[in-house]
Amino acid sequence: MCCDYLKNDLWLFRLEYLTEIYGQLNRLNSSMQGRNENIFTSTDKLVAFTKKVTLWKSRAKAGTLDMFPLVRKSFVKEMMPIIVEHLTCLEMRVEEYFPSINIDEFDWIRNPFVRLTDSSNFALCKEAELASLSSDRGLRINHAELPLDAFRISIMQEYPPIAKKDIKVLLQFSTFYLCELGFSILNNIKNKKRERLQSAEEELRVCLSQIRPNIAAVVQKSQAHVSH
Repeated sequence: MCCDYLKNDLWLFRLEYLTEIYGQLNRLNSSMQGRNENIFTSTDKLVAFTKKVTLWKSRAKAGTLDMFPLVRKSFVKEMMPIIVEHLTCLEMRVEEYFPSINIDEFDWIRNPFVRLTDSSNFALCKEAELASLSSDRGLRINHAELPLDAFRISIMQEYPPIAKKDIKVLLQFSTFYLCELGFSILNNIKNKKRERLQSAEEELRVCLSQIRPNIAAVVQKSQAHVSH
């Protein structure tokens, strides 16, 4: 009977440990969702999680499980080799599914006001523009107040080559969040109650956009139907 497992302290110990691990994985996954997520923030979170797993493994080898408060203190000696083995496997799997991405070369995108350590990938004109941008104190203030993508769009007119170069990096999908959001909205639009809907492109565009429509202006351009 499955209920017999609930009377097995060793099985419950394993369940408590897996609860902690899956809780950490769920928090990592949730933190990587959102419209403003990009390759920089996602990579930072994955690197941080890998370091946490390495730390947990070293603490487990030392005989302590303080990082997992839900795990009871009994059967620690019996379960410690299994926990160390599992954390080692988890560490390897994270590196396998998320191979290390060298984003150091893109630090100038995250913060254009730091010194450029490697200019080998820059043409002379772009490096000169970056020097001008990094000396603009007004843009430095805007950089501190605006999200990264909004700041890069704001300099598109004044520094087009630099803006186009870093926008290509920021447009990379770090997660499937936006794709899943689009599928969810499309599924909500094309339901049985709207079976005569021929094309959903325009409605989908409106639902996905964060720009609020000017209802007053739309109404003014429309002609009211006069009753006969």
